[in-house]
Amino acid sequence: MTKNKCISTIAKRALIIFIVVLTVMGTVACSKPPIISGVLSDDYVIDIEGKITFTISNESGTASEAAAPKAIASAFMKKYPDVKVEVEEANRDTYATRISTGEIGDVFWCDENDANNYKKNHNALMMLDYYLEKLDIDKTNVYTGALAAGLIDGRLYMVPRNLGQQVLIYNRDALKEASIEIPQGDTAMTWDEFKEVCRKVTLQENGAYTQVGAGFKLWWSPVWMAFAEGWGGTWASTTEKKVSFVSDENVMKGIEEMFEACAEGWMMVEDMSYTDGRNYQDLPEYNRVFRTFGDMQWITRYGNAYDLADIDWDFCPFPAFPTHKVGTGATGYVVYNRTTNPTAAAAFALFFLTEDGQRAYHGTAGGNVPLLKSLADDKFWQLPDSQWSDKNFAALVSYPDAGTPASVVTRAPAEIAEILSDGNMRSHFQQIVNGQKSTEDVFAKLETQCNEMWEILTA
Repeated sequence: MTKNKCISTIAKRALIIFIVVLTVMGTVACSKPPIISGVLSDDYVIDIEGKITFTISNESGTASEAAAPKAIASAFMKKYPDVKVEVEEANRDTYATRISTGEIGDVFWCDENDANNYKKNHNALMMLDYYLEKLDIDKTNVYTGALAAGLIDGRLYMVPRNLGQQVLIYNRDALKEASIEIPQGDTAMTWDEFKEVCRKVTLQENGAYTQVGAGFKLWWSPVWMAFAEGWGGTWASTTEKKVSFVSDENVMKGIEEMFEACAEGWMMVEDMSYTDGRNYQDLPEYNRVFRTFGDMQWITRYGNAYDLADIDWDFCPFPAFPTHKVGTGATGYVVYNRTTNPTAAAAFALFFLTEDGQRAYHGTAGGNVPLLKSLADDKFWQLPDSQWSDKNFAALVSYPDAGTPASVVTRAPAEIAEILSDGNMRSHFQQIVNGQKSTEDVFAKLETQCNEMWEILTA
C-alpha cells in the first residue's frame, strides 16, 4: 500500500469514528428527559411513588460516612412504602460530567458553591418552593441561616441537611487558672466582654507569647462576613449590585475590629504565616484559649487533641456583636431537573426539613446538628453515648435569628465570590497583619475590583 493510500485509509477511518461519536452523543443528548422547572399548578396532586436514585458523596469511603444518608433513605421509604430509593456513592468530582450525560441521581449532594454552579452554569437544578408548600413544611421551624444557604435568586434549590453555625471551642483550664467564668448554655458574651477576657488570658514570657486569648480563622468567609455585618453595615447588596467595604462606615468598623484585635496581640489568625517575628504558629492549639469551631464534624479531631493533652474544653457561642451576626451555612441536597420522578425526588429532598428526616439523618453515625428549632434540646444528636456527651451543645444552636449566610456566593455573583475566595482573603489578611499593607487600602481595592466585576456582569 502506498503512503498516500495509507493516509487516505486512516483519514476515512477517522471520519467514520468521528461520525459514530457524533451519532452516539446526539443519541445520548436526545435521550435525556426534558427539563422540569418545579412550578406546580394550584390543583397539582402530590403522589409519592416509584423509584429514585440518591447520589451521595462518600469521600472517605467509610461505612460511617454513608450511614446517615442511608438512614434517611430508609426512613423515607418507611413513611412512603410505594417509593424505592436506591443509594449510590459517587465522588463529587464526577458530578459535573454525570450531569452533562444525564447519569446523576434524581437527588444528589451539594454545597452552596456547587449548587450555584449547577444552577447557573449547568442549568441542572429543579426549584423546590412549590413542592415545599404542597407538602405543608413549616419553614419557620428551620433555622434561617441554614435555609438561606439553599436559596439562589430568592428561590429554594438546595435543601439543607444540617445547621452549620459558627461557635467557639475553648480551653476551660486556662479560664479556671485565670479565675474567669463565662456565660454557660446558649448565652453569648458581648464582643466587649470577650475582648476583656481575651486580654486577661493572653500571656507572654521573655517577650514571647505563651498563650493568646483567641485564634480565629478571620480570613474564612463564615467569620469575616459576620464581622463585616456585626456593626450594622451591609457589605453586599444584590438590589444595588455593589460591594461596600470602605464606603459603608459600619462595615469598615467591623473589619477594623478584627485587625485591631490582631494588633493588640490577643488575637491570632489561624492557618496563616506570620513574618513579623511573632511565634504564634509555635503555640500548641490549646494555648489559643478561644478558637474557631465551624462544624460538629470537627469534634473528633479537636476533641481528641484536647483530650490527648489532658486539657478540659467546651463550646461557647460566638461573641455577640452590637448587631448580632453569626456565620451560618449548610450543605445539602438538590433535585436534578431532568428527573423522571420529580414528585418523589422533591419529597425526598424536602424530607430533610421534617422531624422524621432529621432524626433519621442525625441520629446515626455521620450526622450533625439538626436544622429544626423544634429539635434543639433533643439529646439524640448530642453524642449521648460518647465521652463528650456533657459538652455544651446548646452553643451550637444558639441565637437562631442571628444567622447570616456563611458563603459569599449566597450574597454576590460567583465571579465576585472568586475575588473574595478563602485563599485570596487569607493572602490579603496576611499582608495586613504583617504590616505590608493597610486595612483601608486592601479593602478599598477589593471593593473596586468587586464593583467593576459587578458592572461587567450587569452591562
